[in-house]
Amino acid sequence: MKKIFLLLICLNLLIVGKLQAAEQTDVRLVVDISGSMNWTDPNNLRIPATHMLIDLLSEGTQAGIWTFARQVNMLVTHAQVDEAWREGARIEAEKINSVGLYTHIDRAIETVTWDAGWDVDRERHIILLSDGLVDISQAETERERSRENQESRDYLLRERLPRLVEAGYTLHTLALSDEADHDLMATLAQRSGGLHAIAYEAEDLMPLLLQILNRMVDRDQVPLDGDRFSIDSLISEFTVLVFHQEDAEVVLRSPDGEAYTASSSSDQVRWHSNSRYTQITVDEPAAGTWQIETPAHPDNRVTVVSDLKLRTNGFPATVYRGFPDKQQNLQAWFTEEGQRVDRREFLRLLNAEIRHHQGDLLLTEQSMSFNEGSYDFRGSLTEFTELGEQQVTILVDGNTFQRQVRHSFNVQDVVAAYLQLPEDGGIPRVILRAQHPELDPAEVGFTVSANAAAQPVRYRGDGEWVVDLRNLEPDQDYEIEVEVEGELRGERLSVELPPLFLEAGSLRTLDRQVEELTEELPAFVQPIEPRLLPPVLPLPEQPVTEVRPTEAPTPEPLEPMPEPEPQAEPEPQPEAEASERSLFELDFSPIRSWDDPRMLWVYVALGIANILLFAFAFIMYRGFVKRRQRRHDAREHDDEEGPEIDDLEFDLDDELETDLQR
Repeated sequence: MKKIFLLLICLNLLIVGKLQAAEQTDVRLVVDISGSMNWTDPNNLRIPATHMLIDLLSEGTQAGIWTFARQVNMLVTHAQVDEAWREGARIEAEKINSVGLYTHIDRAIETVTWDAGWDVDRERHIILLSDGLVDISQAETERERSRENQESRDYLLRERLPRLVEAGYTLHTLALSDEADHDLMATLAQRSGGLHAIAYEAEDLMPLLLQILNRMVDRDQVPLDGDRFSIDSLISEFTVLVFHQEDAEVVLRSPDGEAYTASSSSDQVRWHSNSRYTQITVDEPAAGTWQIETPAHPDNRVTVVSDLKLRTNGFPATVYRGFPDKQQNLQAWFTEEGQRVDRREFLRLLNAEIRHHQGDLLLTEQSMSFNEGSYDFRGSLTEFTELGEQQVTILVDGNTFQRQVRHSFNVQDVVAAYLQLPEDGGIPRVILRAQHPELDPAEVGFTVSANAAAQPVRYRGDGEWVVDLRNLEPDQDYEIEVEVEGELRGERLSVELPPLFLEAGSLRTLDRQVEELTEELPAFVQPIEPRLLPPVLPLPEQPVTEVRPTEAPTPEPLEPMPEPEPQAEPEPQPEAEASERSLFELDFSPIRSWDDPRMLWVYVALGIANILLFAFAFIMYRGFVKRRQRRHDAREHDDEEGPEIDDLEFDLDDELETDLQR
């Protein structure tokens, strides 16, 4: 009997341990410290943002902080969060800077996921905070650097990311610049179930980081009505997070009118503040209406600790506009001491509603219905017409108490389209990228037009299509429209993407050398003639590497286009103005197409020039060899036939002596 009793105790401890481990969260912050941060984050707001993360992490959470540029450094040891860990982390966070070289994102992700093969019972979240593109190469040429950077990017998406998803990691990405590789960072987040956000201004960093924290930890909140909020008798602790301007004074006023500030001395109130935010925690607060005397901010919040907890079924981090099954179902219920509340007479008195926001704008608001059988509240959102970062709040009002849970998410199209304008003046391109992880390239087609003129689309692998805008006039504005047709999960898909706009002057100048056009060919697949393709030609999945031909690569053929009528260049040279089409009526207008018949004369001229150069070099070399040989032969001839002076003198003396003897 004793053995059975001991066995039951051990089993109980094991189950409790498993449950506690399952409730734990593992958070790993990865901060970019490359030199470009001097421009994207000049005030180094990464430091207060990191402080906020440190302050908001719950006791018992596993956490660590890394910095990276070319190399990766552990800034704060990965360990269980307690007050000692927080104190050390705050000190180390002050060392975040912007002095690194390069941006090795793959190495950073590899370093912080050292335990990818471990069997763990906790959720593991990675927060990647970066402003740049993959930049690892130290090669001398731009082409070689581009190839090495692309290989690192491809490996991260195709090899490392699938393994991390299988291991259970969730990657949240926070881009600190509009120039970041949003396609890469969004893909990392979407495929792992994380949230992707863009901080267009450095001041947006902390509110966006807070949204990511909301994804990781489902905390009860009470709603803020302006600067006031209600605390009920069931709440044992609340924490107010207030965002404000630098040097702003924050005052917390209790229901009885007592004012608390950062200088107040009270064991009941804990105060932590810096130049950007203030966090106030109150133990055993008095029931009633509290007030925050500071300018309102949309990201201010009040979280509470209570035995009565509001729970929800969660919400996806990414919602796809145009996806056939667009409806998102929501459920909410209460628990008390870990058990679901099933008192119908109590639950029937509650009012539950869903609020859908985008920033300060309320998009939709609707009531949730109470389900008698499952003791929960249910509702759904069906309209996602706006793209971008949004929030859904579930609010339950019980007259004497209120609770709410907020989820942040992104709304985007099943396929994303963006305009690529090379910095070196190369050919603009439209890049189409599959965003939904279940979208089959073989089941989708595109119609792309520029000012109603159809443009060829080709597939280049890895869920990506490209439209080269070579045949557009450089002095015109263009509106580029993209329509997507196909199937997803066996249902019809039809989406019209937001239009793209190409301003006059954005197109490449057309008088560049031929080899510059060749540099613009995609690094993913061999050039394919567009007129041989249907609107979309899916290729089999295969590793994507850059083609490096040993000979000059054959440029991609273009659709024949009508010869442009002669017109003056924007800034004509005096000679061109004086002799426009005068010399034997020759056509001196710019060559605008590879199919231009005059390209033959370009190749002939280049060939003749090379032959003449070779012939000249050969003649010079032969002349040099002949002159050298003649000098050599002349020296040998002189050595053989020319008598020495000493020999002549010797013979003359002998002859004189002979004559005297006679």
